[in-house]
Amino acid sequence: MRKNEEYAENRGRDGLVFLVSLVGLVALLLFKPEWVWVSFPFVFTALAGALGRL
Repeated sequence: MRKNEEYAENRGRDGLVFLVSLVGLVALLLFKPEWVWVSFPFVFTALAGALGRL
């Protein structure tokens, strides 16, 4: 069965995106805590991709 999805699994890329977005989340938490929620979708989506759950 062929998958008709746009997402191409690449755990290395997702792991790198997770680490970069995690650094961004920590930076926002330190400097602008009221904006930390903006980084949540990036962090958790990249984490799911890195764990192979997408």
